[in-house]
Amino acid sequence: MPPSVTVRVPATSANLGPGFDSLGLALTLTQEITLSLAYGGDLSSGLARLVLEAARSAYRLAEIPAPPEIAVTGGPGIPIGRGLGASAAARAAGIVGANALMGGRLTDDQMLALGAGLEGHADNMAPALFGGLRVVVRVDDGWRQIAVPVAPGLKVVLFVPDFEMPTGESRKLLPATLSRDDAVHNIGRAAMLVGALATGQWDALDAATRDRLHQPARGRIFPGMSDIFAAARDAGALCAYLSGGGSTIAAFATGGEERIARAMTQQAIARGYPGRALFAEPSPVGARVIATS
Repeated sequence: MPPSVTVRVPATSANLGPGFDSLGLALTLTQEITLSLAYGGDLSSGLARLVLEAARSAYRLAEIPAPPEIAVTGGPGIPIGRGLGASAAARAAGIVGANALMGGRLTDDQMLALGAGLEGHADNMAPALFGGLRVVVRVDDGWRQIAVPVAPGLKVVLFVPDFEMPTGESRKLLPATLSRDDAVHNIGRAAMLVGALATGQWDALDAATRDRLHQPARGRIFPGMSDIFAAARDAGALCAYLSGGGSTIAAFATGGEERIARAMTQQAIARGYPGRALFAEPSPVGARVIATS
C-alpha cells in the first residue's frame, strides 16, 4: 500500500453576522479526506482540485519536491457552495495531509498563511485548521489569529437551502464603502459578539449578530433570508445570521433545536427556498490526521 493519510476537517461558519472576514467558528459537521501517494481517486473533481492544489503548494512552501501523483478520496461531508467552508476544508485537508506526508515540516503560521492565500481570506481557514472560535486579521504581509473560548451549552441549527451562493459571486455585491454609523455598528457588535460567546451572555447574541456590511447586500440574492432569521428567533433561537457568504442560515440556541429547525424550514419553503436542516455544535478541534498507512 502506498503511504497515505486521512484528515478529518470541520465545517466552519464565518462572519457570524458582523465579523466580516475576521470571525470564524469550527463546527462538529466534518469531512474526511484521504491523500495517498498513488494514482487515481474518487473525490468530486472540484474538491479534489482544491485539495491537490493545497497539497502541492504545501510541498513548494516546504521546498520539498512534490510526489508526481497524489490520489484524493473522501466521502460525503460538508455541503458545497453553502457558506459552510467547504473550500477551506478541502484546502486545509490538503495542507495538513501533505504536511503529515512530509513529516511535519510546516508551522501553524505557515499553514495559515498558505491556506489564507489560497482562499483569499482567513476567516474560514483559521477555524478549519485549528478549531474553535477564531479572530483573524491581516498584519503587514501575514496573518495573526487568536482563539476565543466559547462558553459551554451552545448549539447551532443550520438551514441549508437547495441553492448555492458562490462566495465569489456574492462578494461582488458588497459595498465599496460604509458610512461611519454603519462602521461603528459593525465594530461594536463584533466586539460584543466575541464577549458574549466567551462569557455565555446569550441574551446579547441577537443584538451582537446584527450586520450592516454584507447581509443586506447578499439579501438581494436571497430575499427570504430575513424572514427565515425572524422565524428562527420567534421559535426560540438566540440569534440567526447568514453563514459565510450563504446560502446556509445559522441559528444559535441552548434548547429547542428541533422546533427552531422546523420553523426555519417551514418559512423557507413558504418563501420558495426548499432545503434541509442540520444540527451541530461549536468544535474545539480543527483539521487533524486520524489515520496513516
